[in-house]
Amino acid sequence: MPDTIKKTRYFLDIDPELRNRVKAFAALKGKTMKDWLTEAIIAKLEDEIDASEGLASLADTEGTMSLQAYLESRQGESK
Repeated sequence: MPDTIKKTRYFLDIDPELRNRVKAFAALKGKTMKDWLTEAIIAKLEDEIDASEGLASLADTEGTMSLQAYLESRQGESK
């Protein structure tokens, strides 16, 4: 018997108009609504992770210097 991944079903209440738009757009791309929504969720999740990591890297001050220290170092180079 092949290994199967246990999947969870999630029921989503959305307005019929939005459902129809999603279904139509997915069909235009040759995808099922499920596949299109799954790709959209993954893309959004990756964007959120990237944003969180980007903000975390901005907080990392190791190896940086203040603007004043930088400007002073530049003045010393030009002399």
